[in-house]
Amino acid sequence: MAKTENIDYSLRRGKMNKKDKTVYRMRNGKQQSYIPSENTNPPSKAQKAHRALFGKINSVVNAIMADPVQTAEWENKRIEHNRTIPFTQKEQRFETTRSFVFASIRTQLTRSKDTKRKRRAVKLELPKGFKLYIKPFAELSATELYEILKARFAVFYMEQHCYYQDMDNIDYKCIHLALHRRGKVIAYARLFKGREAGQWIAGRTLTIERKQGFGKFIMEQTLLEAQRQGATSLLIHAQLQAVPFYEKLGFTTVGEVFQEADIAHILMKKSLA
Repeated sequence: MAKTENIDYSLRRGKMNKKDKTVYRMRNGKQQSYIPSENTNPPSKAQKAHRALFGKINSVVNAIMADPVQTAEWENKRIEHNRTIPFTQKEQRFETTRSFVFASIRTQLTRSKDTKRKRRAVKLELPKGFKLYIKPFAELSATELYEILKARFAVFYMEQHCYYQDMDNIDYKCIHLALHRRGKVIAYARLFKGREAGQWIAGRTLTIERKQGFGKFIMEQTLLEAQRQGATSLLIHAQLQAVPFYEKLGFTTVGEVFQEADIAHILMKKSLA
């Protein structure tokens, strides 16, 4: 007895007999016939998203495979990948360059979606009265900018006695992350591109109220925003007393101690790739 199946799926997966509109498919070495259902349901949002994702990946893969230089580079990556996979794990080995490129791009897109979900989840944990702003300089209101500069002056100038030019024109090209409580900034950081490809820099990190998790929260948001911008690494100039704090977040020290605004600092880096 023939089975009924969604006509769209059947047309893509099998061959249709034009006379009786029966779809014939081979499954497990046996031919099976399917009669397309007349009352087909429209695709769901999940199905549409799935098709859009695969269409997007296919378009990128086709562009890569059309370029001999990129194809050769991906072929070398595939060979290197297969060398690192034991022969007992054959499901993780790729026999063709196209399948390897497809899987790599799909992993990147999935990771990007997961990052956005994590970011939204963290923002939902904010208690009542708290707001997180992540904005480029041009989108900051006059009040928001004033509160940011006021917080930076209170911490770096009044508290730490850093006599330097705080407003250094870098703010114009930064993404500003500010945690507000009833309109006042209690944690802040700024984020901007470095000189090398994929390198981003975080700075002016501060918290007005200590030992309440605000510093960790703003740094987690900074890391997520850097990933969303496509960063592969994040650099910070950390004060020496703050090194243990950043190490807990996955940063490692690079180079030697140096003086900045008469305060001992050290370069720290975290890979985001």
